[in-house]
Amino acid sequence: MKQTLFFALLFIATHSWGQSGKFTPSNTTYVFVNQSPTIDYKYHDGTALLTDGTLLTGRFQFNGRSTFIYRANSQATQQRLGLSIINRLILAGADTSVTDRADSTIFLRSGHRLYRQLASGSTRVLDRHFLVDEVPGEIGRKVYVEDDAGNVKKFTSLPKFNRWFYGYREQTGSQIPDSYLNKNEIVKAVARLN
Repeated sequence: MKQTLFFALLFIATHSWGQSGKFTPSNTTYVFVNQSPTIDYKYHDGTALLTDGTLLTGRFQFNGRSTFIYRANSQATQQRLGLSIINRLILAGADTSVTDRADSTIFLRSGHRLYRQLASGSTRVLDRHFLVDEVPGEIGRKVYVEDDAGNVKKFTSLPKFNRWFYGYREQTGSQIPDSYLNKNEIVKAVARLN
């Protein structure tokens, strides 16, 4: 009984306060935090080897979804290349804070997927970000490691990637400072160990 009376009085007070006209809504603009900013992908000179053996040389731009846009020259019409038909793509420009190359970025097929190569050698570190130098220091949430036997391991957390790296470091017999590394430092260290 008391609880019902309390809710009735609360409703009447709230309703009359809202009807009195004294409440003014704020002019607050809400920005969604979990939206990532759009990436401005640029054209890069490069060479692509397609799965049917065709070699294309020209300018390439990732469209942000699942295709690269190809132009043989600046006056040529655009041609869309799906990720599934690209076997290997080498583009001019590199993000040296992420990859072990300073002059170019390599995208290669491993299995049925196209990856960006971050570290080369007998053990390759890969990710699925199709960036060249648009966002410096950006590595994908998932990092893939392919050994010389062709086995691919996926890492979705930094502690697991660190555990793998320390095991790999001991396996190679090299000494690298024993500190907690971030993804970029691990990629650089794997490149040095190769």
